[in-house]
Amino acid sequence: MNLELVIGAFEITLPILFILLLGGWFKHKTWISDGFVSSGNTLVFNISLPCLLYLNVSQNSISTNLNLPLIGFAIVATIVTVVVVWLFYRKQPDSGQRGVLAQCAYRGNMAIIGLALCERALGQDILGKAAIYLAFLTILYNLIAVVLLTTFNRKILFTIAKNPLIISIVLGLISSSSEIHPPQVVITSMAYLGKLTLPLALLCLGASLQWQSFKQNHRDAIAITFLKLILIPLLTMWAAIPFGFDKTDTTLLFFMVSAPTAVAAYVMANKMTSHGALSAEIVALSTLVSPFTIAIGYYLLKVFGMA
Repeated sequence: MNLELVIGAFEITLPILFILLLGGWFKHKTWISDGFVSSGNTLVFNISLPCLLYLNVSQNSISTNLNLPLIGFAIVATIVTVVVVWLFYRKQPDSGQRGVLAQCAYRGNMAIIGLALCERALGQDILGKAAIYLAFLTILYNLIAVVLLTTFNRKILFTIAKNPLIISIVLGLISSSSEIHPPQVVITSMAYLGKLTLPLALLCLGASLQWQSFKQNHRDAIAITFLKLILIPLLTMWAAIPFGFDKTDTTLLFFMVSAPTAVAAYVMANKMTSHGALSAEIVALSTLVSPFTIAIGYYLLKVFGMA
């Protein structure tokens, strides 16, 4: 075993776990309150992350960052994942619970952990391509979640269209293609706000994870965590081999696919079903375990020359 590769893989993922654990510890010490977490998540979702995404899309060429084969592959892989998990739990009489399990299996925390991993492994230059990837998959994730958890209607479409992440990426695409940019003072201010994203989001995520009721649904939580962190990334990367993606693309794809279940899965499940606790447990368990599974997966990508 190449010890240097192992250490390098953990150097990518362990800082993420460290900040997450700090968030939980700060919450335990009451240095972070529920109000802080709520406000912090709102600030990240509505302001700092959109600023980060806008800048990385607008300051990079669309032709360089738009990888339709990779995005198309990711879309198909996501749909296949949802169908397989849904069919696997077809005997589950509660369609709401079946929908929650399927959502937790495909919906990764790409916007926070996925982007953080991509930046650490590939540098800031990858963020433009990652933002375009994120735009397409964010829209798909929301549409599938609506189909799984509730009745599809026009109001949901309007809600998705108002998503700040999607809006910021669309504006970034317009700026990139038209060469129309805000004044430099605005860009600099947005850059400052964008730098808040990763540390603040990770602290809030760590502080918001829920462990108390894990015993209630531990079998389903463990099963979906296994699917999300091990089986799905393994099968996805295996299926990607014939397409001949380069090392940068396979690394980006791996980090996005292997990211733990997103907190948004808990938010939607809690609002639309009676199984919010189940989704919270999956988010918590997958987030705790993911730095280790991602490090091992990244090491294997290196060994097999795919990263």
